Amino acid sequence: MEKSQKSTLLLLIIIGVLFFCLMIPANLTGAETSEMLAIFEVDEYAQYEHVLRMLTPGDTFYQSIRNFTVYLHYFYGYPFYFVSALFLFPLKLILGSGWIAETRLIVCWLRQTVSVLPMILAAGIFVWLGTRFKKKLLSAGLFIFLLTIPAVILNHFWWHPDSLAVLLVALVFFFLDRDTLRFGKSFYAAAGCCGIALSVKYAGVYFAAVIPFYLLLGQLRTRPGLKKTLRRATLFVLVMILFLVISNPLLLLPQERAEIIQTQALQFEQTGTGIFVRQQNPFFENGNLPADVRLNYAETWFFILAFGGLLIGLRQGKREQTRSLLTLVYLVTASAVVLLAASRRLHYYLLIALPLFSFLPDLFAGENQPAKHRKLQQGLFVFLILLQWVPNMLQSGHLYQVQLNREKESPAIQLYETLQNEILPEIAVPAERMYRVFRDWKIYFPEQEGVAIQMDWDMPTMAKISEWQPDLILLEQENLRMFGDADILRDAVDADALRPVHEFYAQAQQDQIPGYEKILEDQFGVVFKKEELRSGE
Repeated sequence: MEKSQKSTLLLLIIIGVLFFCLMIPANLTGAETSEMLAIFEVDEYAQYEHVLRMLTPGDTFYQSIRNFTVYLHYFYGYPFYFVSALFLFPLKLILGSGWIAETRLIVCWLRQTVSVLPMILAAGIFVWLGTRFKKKLLSAGLFIFLLTIPAVILNHFWWHPDSLAVLLVALVFFFLDRDTLRFGKSFYAAAGCCGIALSVKYAGVYFAAVIPFYLLLGQLRTRPGLKKTLRRATLFVLVMILFLVISNPLLLLPQERAEIIQTQALQFEQTGTGIFVRQQNPFFENGNLPADVRLNYAETWFFILAFGGLLIGLRQGKREQTRSLLTLVYLVTASAVVLLAASRRLHYYLLIALPLFSFLPDLFAGENQPAKHRKLQQGLFVFLILLQWVPNMLQSGHLYQVQLNREKESPAIQLYETLQNEILPEIAVPAERMYRVFRDWKIYFPEQEGVAIQMDWDMPTMAKISEWQPDLILLEQENLRMFGDADILRDAVDADALRPVHEFYAQAQQDQIPGYEKILEDQFGVVFKKEELRSGE
C-alpha cells in the first residue's frame, strides 16, 4: 500500500471511530429491561435470553460448554451467537456477578459490536474495492455516504446478524478481487467466507451463480483445461462446506441438526409465503421502487445512476471488468431471491444496495477525456450524488432523533405506566397465588416479583386463555385490527390454524371475552380484567 493509500486508510479509520461513538447514545435506548426489547425490536427480545444462557456457567464443565454451543435459537446460524457471546464475555468479566442485571449496557454493547462495527468494516472494504484508496476525498465521501444511508443507520439500532452478513459478502468480493483469476489462497479464502456467510443468514446463496461464472472467466481467459477447472470448483465447494460446518458445529450432532433443519424449513416457508397471512404485494409501484426503499436507501434514479457506474466498470481494465461482471451476476441472483420472497423488510436490501453503490466512484473515471469535459462530467455526478445524500442525511438525522426519544414517546411504555399507576393498585388477587398476566408480543410488562407473565409466539386463542386463566389480558390494537378482521382467513397461510386466533381477537374487539371486562383502552392497546377480581379482594 502506497503512502497516499495509507493516509486515506487512516482518515477512514478516524471517521469509522467517530461514527462508532456517535451510535452509542442512540443504542443505549430501548433496553431498560429485557421485556422492553420487545416493544421496539421483537427479534432482539427473542434472541436475548439465548446469548445470556451461552455465558451462564452450568453445574459441570460439560454443561457450561453445552450452554455455549447449543444456543437453541436456530433461526440464525451459530456464528452470529458465537460472535455476540465472544464480544460480550469481556463485558461480563468487567461487570462481575451481577452482570445480567445490566440490560441496557449489555444490549448497547451487542448493538455496537455486532451491528455497527461489522458494517463500518464492510463499508471500508467496499470503498477499497471502489477506489483503491487512491483518491482521499472520493474515498472518504463514499465511506460517509454508505454509512449514512438511512437503512444502514436503522440497522445499527438493533442487534441482528445482517451486518455480519454484509461484512462476509464484502470479504468474498475482496478475496475474489485479490485473487485476480489465479485461483490461489484468496480464492479459497473467499470459499471460507462464503461458507460462513451461508451459516450466518444464507448470504452465501447469493454467490450461487457468481462462483461458476468466476470459474468460467478463468477458463476463458487462462485456458487451464476443463479438468483443472472442475477440480478448482470441487475444492471451492469442499472448503465452503468445511467452513459451514466449522462455523456451525451443531450440524455434526444428529438431534440438534434435525432441529436446525426443521427450524430452517419453517423459516423458508414463512419467508416464501408469509408468517400468518400470504403476502403477495408487488415490488414495483408505478414503475418505481417501493416508497420505504426510496425513503431509506435512495430514489429509483439513483439506483440507476449507480448501475451506470457498474457498466462503466465493464469498459475499464481487466480487474475492474471482472469485478463489475461478478457484481452484476451477484446482483441478479440476490435481487431474484429477495423479490421472490413474500416477506420483504428494509434490511434485506442492504446486501444489494451496498455492493451496487460501491460503483459510484466509477462514474468519475474519465482520464482519457479532455480536461474540460471531464470536469463538467464529474461536477454533474457530484451534484447528483449530493442531491441524494442531502435527503438521506435528513432522514438519518430524523431516525437518530426518534431513537434517542423512543422510550419517552413509546405508547407501550405509556400504557404500562397508566396500568401500573391507576389500575393495578385497585386490583387484588387471592394471596395464595401469583398475579397472572397475558400480553401480546409488543405490550410492555416487565418481570416483577409476585407476577407471572405469559406471552405466546403462536398468538393467543380462547382455549389457551381458558387454560392459563390470566388475571389481566393485554392486547395490541394492531393485532385486534389485523386478526379480528374476518378477511384474514381468506389470505391465511393456514386458515384452520389461524381460525382460533381470529375468533379470540374478534371476541376481544367486541369486548366479549368470556369472564373478562375491558378496563383500559388507548390508541396502542387494550386491557381486560378477570370479572371475578374486585378492588381490595
